[in-house]
Amino acid sequence: MKSYYKYFLILIFSLFGFFYINKIIDYSEKNNVLLVSINKYATSFDYKCREGSITEDGIILGLSGLKVNVDRSYNNMKGSLFNERLIEYDKNDCILNKENNLDKYIIKGNDYLNNVSLVIDADNTKYYRKMLKVSDNNNIELNILMNYNTLVSELNNIENHNNILFKGNSKKELNNFIGLLHNEFYCVGDNVLEMCKNKKINSIKIINYISNDLLSNTKKILDKGVIIFIKETNSNLNELSSTIKYIKSRGYNIVSIDELLS
Repeated sequence: MKSYYKYFLILIFSLFGFFYINKIIDYSEKNNVLLVSINKYATSFDYKCREGSITEDGIILGLSGLKVNVDRSYNNMKGSLFNERLIEYDKNDCILNKENNLDKYIIKGNDYLNNVSLVIDADNTKYYRKMLKVSDNNNIELNILMNYNTLVSELNNIENHNNILFKGNSKKELNNFIGLLHNEFYCVGDNVLEMCKNKKINSIKIINYISNDLLSNTKKILDKGVIIFIKETNSNLNELSSTIKYIKSRGYNIVSIDELLS
């Protein structure tokens, strides 16, 4: 009887061992297939930075690249099937990126994506709110250029504070601006570079400013990465919707300044 139990236990352990080994082999094969799939995806997806350029006015930003992190992606999917949503990436930064060029004016976003930004210069605050409504109706984002006093009086009327840009000439104004928005904005103007650099804030130089005839002037300067500053006037308000439609019809996306310069 003891021999019977002995052989029975040996059989059970043998079957369990066979099952366990098959599981390990199956698991290993799945992971090998998974690793091949991730590497294949990386080969077709990885792209390097496409560099920008420097002009006498300032810099045109490059377009950062992405590289698949094979190890982290593999760990996310280990023991399962390939899932693109679990892929992790490392950013391949350009030399001309905004983080490393605080000492230079930005004049344009990258030349590779069909993105542009529109910035309303809110001087008298008489029309900009109506202009924001036009942008909402057209499902696009406008950016607003303000000084500190205007920001204080209008802060509660603006839903997206990330789209506000600073204009001013003094460190006091800048510090007050930071007090309300922290440092999550861009400076704009000819004399802001040094004081904004010291606060680790990027500066934009105005290259394209439209005071009137919004639609016809937009047609002249429309290009990839362009930042168009628009004076807050009744005539520009009246032409804003048709200008937005024109920009879209030419295949461009109107995005926030942060997205344009990311």
